Amino acid sequence: MSGRIEMPEFSVETERHIAQFLFERAQPLLLQFDQDWQLVNLHGDASRFGFDVDNGDAAARQLSDLFIGMPLDAAIDLPFVHMPNGRSAHVHLLGGVEPGYQVLLVDAQGEHDRQQAQQQVGNEAALVSGQKTRAIAQLRQIRSELERQRTRLAEANALKNALIATLSHDFRTPLTSIFGYLHLLEEEADNSQSVRHALRALRRNSNYLFTLAENLLEYARADTRSSLLAPVRVDLAHLVEDLDGMFRPMALDQGLSFEIGLDLLDSQFPVLDELRVRQILVNLIANAVRYTNKGGVSASLRWQDDALSIEVRDSGIGIAQELHEQVFVAFNRVGQAAGSGAGLGLSIVKRLVRQMHGTIELESTLGEGTCFRIVLPNLAAVVAAEQATSSQPAVIEPSHIRSVLVVDDDPDISHLLDVLLTDLGFRVRIVGDAGAAVESALANPPDVLLVDVELPGLSGNTAVFRLRAKGYRGHIVTLSATPTEEARKVALNAGADQYLTKPINIELLARAMQVAAPRR
Repeated sequence: MSGRIEMPEFSVETERHIAQFLFERAQPLLLQFDQDWQLVNLHGDASRFGFDVDNGDAAARQLSDLFIGMPLDAAIDLPFVHMPNGRSAHVHLLGGVEPGYQVLLVDAQGEHDRQQAQQQVGNEAALVSGQKTRAIAQLRQIRSELERQRTRLAEANALKNALIATLSHDFRTPLTSIFGYLHLLEEEADNSQSVRHALRALRRNSNYLFTLAENLLEYARADTRSSLLAPVRVDLAHLVEDLDGMFRPMALDQGLSFEIGLDLLDSQFPVLDELRVRQILVNLIANAVRYTNKGGVSASLRWQDDALSIEVRDSGIGIAQELHEQVFVAFNRVGQAAGSGAGLGLSIVKRLVRQMHGTIELESTLGEGTCFRIVLPNLAAVVAAEQATSSQPAVIEPSHIRSVLVVDDDPDISHLLDVLLTDLGFRVRIVGDAGAAVESALANPPDVLLVDVELPGLSGNTAVFRLRAKGYRGHIVTLSATPTEEARKVALNAGADQYLTKPINIELLARAMQVAAPRR
């Protein structure tokens, strides 16, 4: 097959049609000049290009000026020349004409407009490309700034968590001593009514301060860590007595009546998280007293059908119906008096109720008062489940457990644990740091290791991990000031059998020591 391309042959009619089409589109104007550039003749529409046929000299000058300095003995093409009327034309000087000159003008306005449009599109594309480049650069800068902000926020969050852990330790560790030694004093107190009254006042106010501190810590840690439940048998009568002692003086100082009652209609002993129940009641009653100007505040507790029902009612300022949901949002102070509270109490109450698998209802009318109703189920099933999943669930006779190694750097807590564990029938020895504890436990393995997590140098969890790695098979109970499920999992993963939080609850400690047994 030949690579030669043969041009098609058109019919005469087709060629005539093509010529007519091109002529109509180009609208040519042919001007003939003599050697002195005097107009001799023209063919076409001179007005289309803005020439005055009655003034041929002017047209001659305008066209001859285009070719100044050019060799006039050859053909010359000048594209897109602006004519007198502003139109654009292609100007051709035709060579080989003797004597004189012939100038052909072809209308190029459409082509000029298309090129202009294309140029505009190109300019706009270049502009958009430039803007896109700048936008990408700005986005990269923004992303870099966001990354820096994210890093700073992560650092701030890490500092916050470290601060919470420090505050939790700094609050809970001394409170362990306070509550523990109060327990010992209450056990050894004589029949002096004044001494018992003084001890009850100390315990009540210590509990109140502990509750306030826990409110702040609960809010601060709730965004990332779930709080750990601590179910114990709760003496509701003592709890009601404490609350009465806390809030009756406050209410009377404001000219309010105050009543708190208790109905025990179920023979089964209530098992609840006492600290959280106390937090809920303190927050609700404190709010009721704070936002009540006249009338009174009342609270009632009812233990019935394996559940605790709580009702706190006041005759205070009330809450508008449309704000009932908003009052449970942290730092929301809708409907509150100016300067009253931080808006944390009710958000913490709702969170604590949810953690204990309970329900909460709000009934309030603006200007008439408010009533909160809460139902908390018995947590005895939680205790039973924990015992059922314990590595050594069977209760061991005291004769089977003789020795306990206590690892704590706080001398007050060490002495307190020594007294409490000795009373429970154990032989106790005490070590102040984790490194020495590892050596002591391996040299003379105790039946039970009671170790604090927060120790100087080597942490309690690290010590437990090393002991397990070296073959220690005794029962390990970890103590910590961090009451979260995450901290508990870390301790158990390190090798602990049980996890207790400070302040140490005597009942939980005794229960932990009961299920402790040497590993076989």
